[in-house]
Amino acid sequence: MEVAAASARPVLRVAAICGSLRKASFNRGLLRAAAEVCEDSIPGLRIDELDISDLPIINTDLETGSGSGTVFPPAVEAFRAKVCQADCFLFGAPEYNYSIASMSFATPSLLPALLLVRFRSPARTHLLQGD
Repeated sequence: MEVAAASARPVLRVAAICGSLRKASFNRGLLRAAAEVCEDSIPGLRIDELDISDLPIINTDLETGSGSGTVFPPAVEAFRAKVCQADCFLFGAPEYNYSIASMSFATPSLLPALLLVRFRSPARTHLLQGD
């Protein structure tokens, strides 16, 4: 009976994104440790690491189509699909000079783009972009 109850429990999907591209990054290690600890101790929680190493720097020349028919490079489309499956996000960002390193998350515009893709509302990206 406990097995049936566990399988019926909804899964909270967390997308973990590391702003460092190094495989041996301390931030990546912290995200992996968080995934292990949380998945072992919190039933129904699943943490998936999203790899940003294949994402290109923003270049609208790589996009085809326009409006809702815009097609992005395959790496971007795969990343967007994973973002849309996530219920929430966990970020690991390298620190430089008491701030987030400038190239963290592939480009500075990745975080607003995540919100725009996930919530389909430009108004919600205002939280990260400022005035």
